[in-house]
Amino acid sequence: MRTIVAAFIGLGSGIASGALGIGGALLSTPGIRWAFHVKPLIAVGTTLPVIIPTGLTGGYTYVREQLVDVRTASIAASAGCVFAIAGAYTTKFVNGEALLIATAVLILILSIRMLPWKTGAHTPHVEASVTVLLLIGAVSGFVSGLLGVGGGVILVPVLTVLLRFPVKKALGTSLAVVAAQAIPGTITHALLGHIDWAIAAGLFIGVVPGARIGSRLAVATKDERLRVIVAVAMAALAIAFGGGEIRSLLR
Repeated sequence: MRTIVAAFIGLGSGIASGALGIGGALLSTPGIRWAFHVKPLIAVGTTLPVIIPTGLTGGYTYVREQLVDVRTASIAASAGCVFAIAGAYTTKFVNGEALLIATAVLILILSIRMLPWKTGAHTPHVEASVTVLLLIGAVSGFVSGLLGVGGGVILVPVLTVLLRFPVKKALGTSLAVVAAQAIPGTITHALLGHIDWAIAAGLFIGVVPGARIGSRLAVATKDERLRVIVAVAMAALAIAFGGGEIRSLLR
C-alpha cells in the first residue's frame, strides 16, 4: 500500500515537475510528509533522488522542442552541483520544520514575482555573464541541497523575471540544471541517512510518466497563460505546504 500511495504522489509531482520546471518536490516533499508522517529531514532528502529521472524525463521534451538554453544550463549546473553538497550538509545544523516553513515562504515570494504585472511588449532576453550564471547556479544548488526541492523554485523565477527568458525556455533550462545538481545532493543526503529508499522507490514509479505528461502540457500552452499557471500553482503549494508545517510546529 505504501508503494501505491508513493507512486500516486510521484505521478502528481512528476506532472508538476514537467509543467512547472521545478523538479516536482514541491508536491512530493509535503506529500510524503503527510502520507507517511516521516521526519522533516527525511521528507527533504527522500525527494532528491527522484528529481533526477524527473528532470531528465521532463527535460527531454523541452530539448526536442529546442527550449533549453544549453549555455545557461551548463554554467549554472557546474556551480549548482558543488553548492548542492554544501546545502545538504547544512541540514545537520537547522531545525527541520523551520526549514520547510522557510521553503514555503521563499516559494511564495518568488511566485508572486513571476506574475505578469505589466502588460505590453515583451522585453528582450538578457544575456547574463558567466559570473552571474555561476551565482545563480550556486544559489539554486544550495537551495536544492538544503531544502530538497531541486532548485527550480529559484531558477524559474530568476530566469523569467531577471533574465527575461520566455517561460517555456525557462522551464526547460531549469529542468536540465535541476537534474544535474540533484545528483551530488542525493549522495550527500544518503550519507547523512536522510533518504527513505522504500518511499523513493514508490515515487520513481510515478514520476517518469508524470513528468512526460506535464512537460507536454506545458509545451502546448500559450506562454502568458503558462506563466500565470506556474506562478499561481507555486503560490498555492507554498501556502498549503507552509500552513501544514506551521500547524505541526505549534502542536
